[in-house]
This record gives sequence, C-alpha cells and structure tokens, in this order.
Amino acid sequence: MRRDVEIMLKRAEGFIRDAMEDLKRKDWDLAMFHIEQASQLVIKAKLLDLTGYFEKTHSLRRLLSDLSSLSGFENLEGFVRENWATLRNLEFAYIASRYLPEEFRENEVEVALNFYKKLREILWGF
Repeated sequence: MRRDVEIMLKRAEGFIRDAMEDLKRKDWDLAMFHIEQASQLVIKAKLLDLTGYFEKTHSLRRLLSDLSSLSGFENLEGFVRENWATLRNLEFAYIASRYLPEEFRENEVEVALNFYKKLREILWGF
C-alpha cells in the first residue's frame, strides 16, 4: 500500500508541473483541471495511507470531509469552510473539462494553486 501512496503523490506532483506549464501558456482552464487532479490525489493518498481506503468520488469536499472525520484532522473543517469557493471551482473544473464550455480566470487559478500548496502542506508537511 505504501507504494500506491508514493505513486499517487508522484502523479500529483506531475499534475502540478503540468499546471505550471499551463500557466506559462495562459491556459487557465487546463491549469485549473490539473490543480484539481493534483488535489484529488494528495487527499486520496492521505486517506489510503491512514485508512487503507478512499471513496471512489471526484468531490474534493467529500474527500476532505472523510479525512476530517479522522483523529488529528478535525481542523480540516475550518480549512474547507475558508476555501469553499475554491473547492467548488476546482470540482467544477473537473466536470467542465469533460462536459461544459466553461472558462476560468488567471486569478482563480492562482488562488487554486495556493490552495493546493496549503493542502499539501497540511496533509503531507511539504
């Protein structure tokens, strides 16, 4: 299982590298999607690490709720409240990338990238 966690974290970092390249090209929509994918993976990796399981969902808010129910992660509830709009944007980026013609703005992507960095720090300490 540890190997699975490592693979997920490696993939998350790959998605963030992709998001940084997207930012350079001013491809905000794709950057937002890549940040969403990275966020999903760091949360799912932590759930897998702690419980051996994660729900098969793409909802970041649901995954964070599952994580906040674990001992030591109760503070995530406040983090989710503070970042509700960003989480909604990231979840929408996942759906829009497949089904809807939606565009994101540069400032929304920058906020999402900062969210990801905070999330990674909270969950993994880096």
